[in-house]
Amino acid sequence: MGKIANKYFVTDPYKIIENGFDITQNQKSESIFSLGNEYMGIRGFFEEGINAPSLVGTYFNGVYEWNKEAVNSHYKGIIKRGHHMVNSCNFLYTRIVCDDENLDLAHIDFNSFTRVLDLKTGLLTREFVWTTLKNSFKIKIKFERIVSNENVYHTYQKITFEALNFSAKISVLCGLDPTILHWGKYNDWTVIKSSALNNILYTRNATSQTIATTFSLEINNSYSAKSVKIGKIIAKEITLDLEKNIESSITKHIINIVSKDESISSKDVIRLLSKSLRKEQSKKLSFENILSSNTEFYDNLWKYSDITIEGDPENQQGIRFCIFNLAQCYHGYSENDNIGAKGLTGEAYSGHAFWDTETYCLPYYLFNDPKAAKNLLLFRYHTLDMAKKRAIEVDCKGACYPIATLNGYESCDLWQHALTQIQPTTGVAYAIDHYVKVTNDISFIKEYGLEMLIEIARFLASRGDYNSKGNYYGYYGVMGPDEFQLMVNHDTYTNYMAKQCLGILFFYLEYIKNEDLESYNKTISLTALTEDEIKQFKDIYEKMYIIYDPKTLLYEQHMGYYDLPHIDIDKIPRSEFPLYSSWSYDRIYRNDMIKQPSVLMLMFLYNSNFSVAQIKANYDFYEPRTIHESSLSPSIHSILASQVGYMDEALKFFSFSTRLDLDDYNNNTLEGLHMTSIVAAWVNIVYGFGGLRSDNVSLKLAPTIPSNWTKYSFNIQYLNAHIKITVTAKKIVIESDRDIEEGIVIYKYLRDIKKGGNVFERE
Repeated sequence: MGKIANKYFVTDPYKIIENGFDITQNQKSESIFSLGNEYMGIRGFFEEGINAPSLVGTYFNGVYEWNKEAVNSHYKGIIKRGHHMVNSCNFLYTRIVCDDENLDLAHIDFNSFTRVLDLKTGLLTREFVWTTLKNSFKIKIKFERIVSNENVYHTYQKITFEALNFSAKISVLCGLDPTILHWGKYNDWTVIKSSALNNILYTRNATSQTIATTFSLEINNSYSAKSVKIGKIIAKEITLDLEKNIESSITKHIINIVSKDESISSKDVIRLLSKSLRKEQSKKLSFENILSSNTEFYDNLWKYSDITIEGDPENQQGIRFCIFNLAQCYHGYSENDNIGAKGLTGEAYSGHAFWDTETYCLPYYLFNDPKAAKNLLLFRYHTLDMAKKRAIEVDCKGACYPIATLNGYESCDLWQHALTQIQPTTGVAYAIDHYVKVTNDISFIKEYGLEMLIEIARFLASRGDYNSKGNYYGYYGVMGPDEFQLMVNHDTYTNYMAKQCLGILFFYLEYIKNEDLESYNKTISLTALTEDEIKQFKDIYEKMYIIYDPKTLLYEQHMGYYDLPHIDIDKIPRSEFPLYSSWSYDRIYRNDMIKQPSVLMLMFLYNSNFSVAQIKANYDFYEPRTIHESSLSPSIHSILASQVGYMDEALKFFSFSTRLDLDDYNNNTLEGLHMTSIVAAWVNIVYGFGGLRSDNVSLKLAPTIPSNWTKYSFNIQYLNAHIKITVTAKKIVIESDRDIEEGIVIYKYLRDIKKGGNVFERE
């Protein structure tokens, strides 16, 4: 794979530990130590500031701004202006002075540095001993921060000081800084009202989204305080009397409330947000309350979603880090938000959601939090009108879902992606069917899904075309999942997925017509679907062109792929990754190198449609050509490698998935966490080693186990049952909290699953 792990953090089953501070790792650590609760996210930056490369970032889900500069294009279909997730107020703003010296870890003398993220509580702790230059005062300082998963508006910051060899005063500035630059270039916020006296700040951006931020302080020692204003920053300046060997602490309670109603005036939104702030303040929460409720939240997470691995401590830590961040990033709080490529941990990709939300992130939520899975799909339903407008912009009919978005509108200004990638649209149709198969939520199809499927089919019928002879149908000038192949014809993934999407529509049209004629007629009337359209869809379905050679069992990635010049990817130096930063843009497209799986991605999504022999043949051909420049790539290869018996290779790719960010394989963790890789780690062990398959009517398990593991287990929710699967070298134990009448296919045979323990032999 040509990529090497950059080991930095201590291995621990439930903690991420940094012992000693390496300033060159600072921004990477800021990403790793991010905290979030879906509503908001905070990078792990030093609240006291540091004179070193740093990304101070606080983000709120669904809060966006239109880009400052419009796209200068005269071509129809290329967007005029994109949008981005907004970097918001630094509500942890702190400055500390003692012995006439500013606390800045880039310049002070310090030792005994540790930073720990506790995956059982969500508490982030940082400690060190500061020795001042003037009088050699030694001060032990501990920073703690936590965000509430239950009361999502609330954050706590606690700073504890202990003078080890002196008694003196220390000055601490605690405040709110709304001047943080987005992308290091500009600030999106206007302060519409502030009060240093009452510690409250109201900021509004150009989209008229408003954030109200306030804080209160609790101080456990003698002190003096005054309100200060430094430009737009409002703060309390605290002077603490430190006594030798006695701890003093400042606890800062922050409340952030967002208004996304763009129609409300500044005056009215301040009034409404002030009322909300007073309501939240009346809850009388404390640092200890939040810690207790978070502990309960994560107790439930590990009880119902944990994955255990015996015999592999690094991957044990890695998979739990991934599950923890999935819970931080999204748990169904809102059906109007999605999962950004970096979650709420950085500004790369502008906070946008991409097509892998439906194809790759959804399975985790399907089997851990079905309500959250439904909300992810409802985001696509609520933005259906935007997708229909986008289809018109690109000279098509129906609904064309965006390649990159926060608000439902296309935000990708790269024509080669926004105009040629169809997989966001086919991914939505796939996800609708996947959700209903796993949850049996037929009401979703009636109320939302069928309407979406009809509009998707219209787009697919208008975006493709017949060949010159009219005897087959396909897509011209497209880009499949492999983004290193541009403007190709008959991309196998694209054609195959489009055909499957039409088949999904046919199935649910017939099913709803037979089961609930009233719902059927309502949707047909709403969408004005005609029999002529259905006839056209069926002709396209029958004539869809798939490039397959029954002799070699190979699916050609796209027409002409076999003729491309070959490149030995193992000879590319690690220093050149990521390639987008090192190679000229057109150089990437001039060979057969694959960025991420395309044919193999198809074989993952519709695994039951392919034989093991077909999967093996295509794996052997395409894997050596794949550079894994995408974070979802290694896990797909691991899953299929496990299926065809390449267990050593499967484990190698699995480790890449679980520790992509922890070990910074791609040299870009500093930009934020790779949410696709994070969910990939879960998908990898459950669909890979666990052999779970959910693309057919019956759920299937075909577990394998790596040779260096003694045992592993994972949890899923299925048809309202909580199921724990434990795998050893010889046995599979399936524990369920209820009978599953539908049964589960274990390897080749449908087995009854009873409440309690069910034991099966491993094959």
